[in-house]
Amino acid sequence: MRRVVVVIASVAALVLATTALAGYQYAPPRQWSPGAGAGSSWSSTWLANWFGTYGGGTDKTVTFIKNTTYGWHNTKRGGSDYLETYAPYPGTFKAHCVAHSWFWGSCNVR
Repeated sequence: MRRVVVVIASVAALVLATTALAGYQYAPPRQWSPGAGAGSSWSSTWLANWFGTYGGGTDKTVTFIKNTTYGWHNTKRGGSDYLETYAPYPGTFKAHCVAHSWFWGSCNVR
């Protein structure tokens, strides 16, 4: 029972923290599984893309996808609670995030 309370409190804290920081949350807090991904809309004004998670050791990737070549740009992969990358300039890009392990987290772009 204590574990459930801790998980619920942690998710609530993550929601509040990411909502305060996020310009646009394109993947709300949820349980991620290996291979799961999400993407934002296309924009030429995105500045940064980040994946916020609860607990360390969560393997994930954040990147920007260009609208003409569909290539990945400024891709970062890591296991920290907060993983961020910055948009290349100029161009129109979509923010994208991918999970490589099981965890709770959300993806955001500003």
